[in-house]
Amino acid sequence: MPHPGTRPPRHLAVTGAALALVLALTGCSGEKKKAEDKPGPPPPAPSAPPEAAATDVPGSTALKSSTGLRKPVTYPDKISVAVAGVRSVRNKAKGPGEITGKSLTIFTLRFTNGSGAPLDLNQVRVVARYGAKKAQASPTSYGNLNDFYGTVEPGKSRSASYAFDLPSAGYKQVVLGVRFSAKHHTAVFAGAVQR
Repeated sequence: MPHPGTRPPRHLAVTGAALALVLALTGCSGEKKKAEDKPGPPPPAPSAPPEAAATDVPGSTALKSSTGLRKPVTYPDKISVAVAGVRSVRNKAKGPGEITGKSLTIFTLRFTNGSGAPLDLNQVRVVARYGAKKAQASPTSYGNLNDFYGTVEPGKSRSASYAFDLPSAGYKQVVLGVRFSAKHHTAVFAGAVQR
């Protein structure tokens, strides 16, 4: 039996060895940490999908729209918003919450930036109403459709498509509101849609 004071107890020796290992590893990684603290190059900007992919509606049918839906809204700073197309499609229910066979109405919108500054499209809100009582159509998803996001440089345009559960019975009176900034009034498009 060892005498107290001649050799440290075994658990203290193991604990001490473990502490020495942790300190050694921490000390070794200090060099790397200082090198890692230096800022590296910025991450690449997110790449936007090709516009055709963002507005593509496979299996859809083009709908005719009245002049009120086709006439662009142009603001004093030369930014314009237009309904570039209206389509109808039967949903094949490939995503969460989608209902098979549901008829959807898809509006493709186009922003054109005629101003001298970048146009921020991160706050775009689209509302569709229909019928005499102006019932609000439920927005829904379809395929790979994407909302607007990011900025549009001066002189450039960008399109995106929005899908709504808008019954064809409401096609005679359609109102589409597009809001994108606090300093621009809501762009309103009103008219009829027909097959």
